[in-house]
Formats: sequence, structure tokens, C-alpha cells
Amino acid sequence: MPQNRWTSDLQHMRSLPRAGQKSMFLTFIEKECGIPLTVREARSRLFLLTMDALAGSPRLIVVDETRAILMSLGDLEAILLDLALMKVVEGLKEQPRRRVKNR
Repeated sequence: MPQNRWTSDLQHMRSLPRAGQKSMFLTFIEKECGIPLTVREARSRLFLLTMDALAGSPRLIVVDETRAILMSLGDLEAILLDLALMKVVEGLKEQPRRRVKNR
């Protein structure tokens, strides 16, 4: 699976205590996405925003005082699959190994 450029930052955030994860995540998103755009600004720049998202630069868009993120499907897939794979690997580490006796 191709490494996403955010993978190491996301892995670092997962290792933090639960209380610090949210603020670290919000800071990370604001740093990566820049200043949130209004719907009007985003609509006028939709093609450029889409091209930036496909190149790996997500953007925040404010819709009715709630933030939405525009990112490429490839980046989202890499993030979600990488985190899902990490959970599987963590689950494997937690299971005790079966002892096999030689005959």
C-alpha cells in the first residue's frame, strides 16, 4: 500500500492520550488545509480546489458554521486502510501465542 504523507503524523496522534488527540488533530487539519473557505469562495474556486485535493492538499470549507473537508479519495483510502491495517496488526499482537510441543 502506498504511504500517505500524513501517515506518520496520524500514527503519532494515535499514540497520544485520548484527551490530547482531538486538539492535536484539529491543529493538524488546520495546518494541512489552511484557512477555511466559505461556500461562496469554494464554489468560485472549485476546479482549483479539486486539483489541489487530487495533488494531496486538502481544503476546509465552512458550511453553516460547520467545517467540511475536501480531499482526494486516494488520500482518504490510504488513511482509512492504513489505520484499519494497524488495528488488525495490534489485534494480532494482543492474542497469546499457542505453545506447540515437539513430539
